[in-house]
Amino acid sequence: MRLTQQEIHAIVTLAKKHFSNEVKVYLFGSRIYDELKGGDIDLLIQSHADYYTFRNKIHYDADLQRAIGERKIDILFDDQQLQQKTSFYNSIQNTKIRLTEEL
Repeated sequence: MRLTQQEIHAIVTLAKKHFSNEVKVYLFGSRIYDELKGGDIDLLIQSHADYYTFRNKIHYDADLQRAIGERKIDILFDDQQLQQKTSFYNSIQNTKIRLTEEL
């Protein structure tokens, strides 16, 4: 996994601020592979549906940018809309790494 402990800490701490203390945060995409270079940070957020708002997502992204620097960060909610994209959703489920256990 190509994230520093400081980046993981910021991702998880800020997710708890914006999406509740019970949030689960997963990394997926190219950043899970140590041998690759570059790539954006792809995050899957699992929380209560009440927290799945555009406003929370934008504020979380802005806080993350301030905490870890300007990066391309994709934030997805584990909601019904995502789950209907079956092959994409299955790909995420098969490769994701839970960050909320890394602290």
